[in-house]
Amino acid sequence: MADIEALRKQIMDQLFDYSYDIICGTKTVIGELRNGRESDTEELFNLVIQGINWEIEIFNSCENIINRDEERVNKVQMAAAVSRLGKILPEKDDVKLAACLEVDFLPFLRNMKDAAEAY
Repeated sequence: MADIEALRKQIMDQLFDYSYDIICGTKTVIGELRNGRESDTEELFNLVIQGINWEIEIFNSCENIINRDEERVNKVQMAAAVSRLGKILPEKDDVKLAACLEVDFLPFLRNMKDAAEAY
């Protein structure tokens, strides 16, 4: 049992460190989508999406830890956010992409970071 608890702690520590980085990257890409793309915006956007996907995978694997004391991440809201992003992506509308990242995914990332920190 102690091994499982040590592994959980390690995962939450990694999640906390990574969440900080992905939150910063997400804020940067939101600004670039709103204010004009840079030469590396597409690459950064793709990295942010990969990072969000990683955090979703962690949530799906560790939901009982993340929502242990309180519901920090609502699975239905997360699924709706992913669905919205899927509908917006083909439109290639930077303003809508930025809004989706800001409204749907930054709160998710912050909640994941808070859950990791509280563990």
